[in-house]
Amino acid sequence: MSNLICPISPETIDKRAARIGAALTATLLVTYAFTGVWPVLVFVVADYVVRVLTPYRSPIARFGAAAVKVTGLEPKRMNKGPKIFAWRIGFLMALVALVLLPVSVTASAVVAAALAAFNVLDGVFNLCVGCVIYTYVVLPYFGPPDLDPATN
Repeated sequence: MSNLICPISPETIDKRAARIGAALTATLLVTYAFTGVWPVLVFVVADYVVRVLTPYRSPIARFGAAAVKVTGLEPKRMNKGPKIFAWRIGFLMALVALVLLPVSVTASAVVAAALAAFNVLDGVFNLCVGCVIYTYVVLPYFGPPDLDPATN
């Protein structure tokens, strides 16, 4: 997986906190998928809304940062670009799960479980599915972004 290409950003985030957040998101999504307690799904969608559509840290991101602080580990900085792209995919999947809820609880749970699996891969195994999608789906069709500010 060392040949993956991820989007870049001028911002950084704490990788440890992001992985804890991914694991918590996966736990919440699995809870929803197995219990059908829909407010859990609504919370996950709302958390993604904050992550993707606002400059603020989401409740799950705040929890991850607090968990890192409590453990006494030093933050490990990483580029925020890959996470922004992955969060956008997660937001779309969580939104699809929510929209499917009145139509088919089973379909909604399947989408939530798939998103939970992506979060487990990121949070537990440090494999960003967003980077895989970016490398093999986005780049071949759209090419790399134009990073030269003079041409924008």
